[in-house]
Amino acid sequence: MQGRAPTVTVGLLEREGELERLEQAIAAGVEEAGSVVAVEGEAGIGKTSLLAHASRMASDAGMRVLRARGGELEREFAYGVVRQLFEGTLASAQPADRERWLAGAAGLAAPVLSASARAPGSGAEPSSILHGLYWLSANLSAEQPLLICIDDAQWADEASIAFLSYLARRVDDLPVAIVYASRLGE
Repeated sequence: MQGRAPTVTVGLLEREGELERLEQAIAAGVEEAGSVVAVEGEAGIGKTSLLAHASRMASDAGMRVLRARGGELEREFAYGVVRQLFEGTLASAQPADRERWLAGAAGLAAPVLSASARAPGSGAEPSSILHGLYWLSANLSAEQPLLICIDDAQWADEASIAFLSYLARRVDDLPVAIVYASRLGE
């Protein structure tokens, strides 16, 4: 008799509090009340698993999930985490969608997200880029609630950290949840 192989589900043991907080953040994001959740701890305690679970919950709730991971050897790559978050979505979008998402002030972010950008920011003022990335996030979230999920945030580049900080201070009225994991002591 042939049948399907049994499915094994790996649970997150003793993480009820963390899972509840992630569920609250996702529910709030769907209801247009943005939030930020930090998952902090020592190496190997399951931060990445919590972020993966949050991504699945957000996707199931109808959110667009943007994921990135900081890299110890990529810290000097300006906007590296930002590029991971947005480039795939923009590259795979229909031209009309991409044009709509980058409309208005969001267009200020285009230089750092363009495949033709020669240097970080291409001469644009950092404050303009931050403002443009905020509006790109706002435009994306206006169409579909957004989860921004960053693993190994302790290794993110400074420009990406500046953007995430800028967005976090303004996320309250957006359908955006930001969830990041970082290692304590780094």
